[in-house]
Amino acid sequence: MKSFPPVSSLFPKNNGKTIIYFWIRYWTLFFIFLPWILVRQIGISFSNLLAALWTWNKEIILLSDTLRLIYMNNVSSLFLSVIFGERFTAIHYRDILFDPGPIFSWKKIKKYVVRRSSDIHTLVLTHAHEEHVGNVSTVLSELNVPVYATSATLQAIRNPENLSIVRKVFIGQPISNDTENMKSLETTVDTQDVSSLQVIQSPGHCDGHASFYDSKHCILFAGDSFMHTVFTSPNRDVSGADWIRTLQNYCNLNIRTMIGAHGYVYTSDETILRSRFVVRRKDPKQMILDKLRFMEWARDVVMEGERRGLPYSVIEACLFPWQSWWSWYTWFTDESGRLFSAGEFSRTHFLRSFSSFPENVPFRFPMFANLINRLKKTLTRRIF
Repeated sequence: MKSFPPVSSLFPKNNGKTIIYFWIRYWTLFFIFLPWILVRQIGISFSNLLAALWTWNKEIILLSDTLRLIYMNNVSSLFLSVIFGERFTAIHYRDILFDPGPIFSWKKIKKYVVRRSSDIHTLVLTHAHEEHVGNVSTVLSELNVPVYATSATLQAIRNPENLSIVRKVFIGQPISNDTENMKSLETTVDTQDVSSLQVIQSPGHCDGHASFYDSKHCILFAGDSFMHTVFTSPNRDVSGADWIRTLQNYCNLNIRTMIGAHGYVYTSDETILRSRFVVRRKDPKQMILDKLRFMEWARDVVMEGERRGLPYSVIEACLFPWQSWWSWYTWFTDESGRLFSAGEFSRTHFLRSFSSFPENVPFRFPMFANLINRLKKTLTRRIF
């Protein structure tokens, strides 16, 4: 990753005239960069479309049939894949099934677990977001296996939050699950085929997130604790400070392969064969270090902006200076996410996650997202 601009060079002086000049410069540069932003996004979206179609409802087999990635798609999820690069997967490693996926794919996962029932002895959940736990009840209806998750995740799947309309439409509302098979994670997961899979408490992306490390094969099952090197439009329950600590913990591990929850395998292990749109021949330790450096830089920007007493809108703009590649690289997906989710996924949450005074950071919506949010509230009042 390229170097970051010095934190002190990003900020205007805290007076009205200088801040007006800051915004004039910011928006002038935005319109200069806009054609490149749009051209770049067309290329990214086309690549995302190819990746989604190439892996459409496929099972990708790696590591001599000990690792399977089960891709789950439908028409509504294609939009998320094209714009945001989201692909939904379950991961089957030896006799463990990780994160059975969103509820819209229940038929796919049901057929899979019935066909592979003798090979699945444990269900493990990384965290409670709906695209990961939607099919817990489907799996348990077919298999009598223990379910392992953190206590926070178990509580969330017993009493799932009522999702927004957008998330219900594109992913689906999980149903409540509460069986005696549910067990809280301790320090390791031990099964017939996997001995001592290390449990790593990895909050940051959300509360109660857990990752899993196979020290024998140097594999990290990261869930959503990595996402991308630069991921700046998170959900509301993100914690930047926790995420930094999680990445620091990963730096102490010998990781040759990192498996994320949304369709990519990053590896420096030459025994893992290339697979188009799935396996990326990159050093996962270096990617983790790059992400850690970015997160630490972002934390320092927010802290310095607050120290100077600047408005949070200015601090957010300083996190994304137009001379830095991640600003124009992520602008379209970040602002699309903020728009279509009415602020549920937002750069503002990224800023708030580092703030010393998170309660003071205002929720910001673009104009259209604000209108969508108002419409949702109006419809809710009329229905109920």
